[in-house]
Amino acid sequence: MKDQDWNISRKNFVRTMLLGGLALQLPWLQSCTDEHGFPIPANLDPLTKDQFVTLQHLLLILFPDDGNGPSAIDIHADQYILWVLNDPELDPNENNFIIEKLDLFQEKCAESLSMDFKSLSIAEQQDFVSTISREKWGKRWMSRLLTLIFEALLLDPSYGGNSEEVGWNWLAHNPGYPRPHDKIRYPNILSLKHEV
Repeated sequence: MKDQDWNISRKNFVRTMLLGGLALQLPWLQSCTDEHGFPIPANLDPLTKDQFVTLQHLLLILFPDDGNGPSAIDIHADQYILWVLNDPELDPNENNFIIEKLDLFQEKCAESLSMDFKSLSIAEQQDFVSTISREKWGKRWMSRLLTLIFEALLLDPSYGGNSEEVGWNWLAHNPGYPRPHDKIRYPNILSLKHEV
């Protein structure tokens, strides 16, 4: 009888320890998402968390989940843009343009609406994006962001966008072969060109 009591207590002990361990991990899990549940990568360089979250909200206005296909967040366009901003092969002026205009976008929102863009309702966000897109810099900047969204939608998942081929599945696209692997994936393929 005492052995059986011990087994039950041991089961309860192990169960309690497992649940307690999981509970200790919840703050860490929550820190990986913002208050809207968007995933936040551990390394946001060169963006701040505030810039990145604002970018996520903007991308959802430009490419929303409207029930007709994946959203910009579903295809990880936000994380793909981070990858682009860290690509040493790209023109640093173009990447600086993206970041500088993101800051200007945030400033204009605070000036005209006295609120942070991510705190606005979706309708207010849409109106503000529409207003900014009529300015020359805003039109060029959003055009660049849309290009990056489309790249994330269509690229091979090995580059960080198009997670689980969601964009390809939505478009019923069959990828070309061979698919990129480490040696022939950009930017590694550039070194092969120099070897020839």
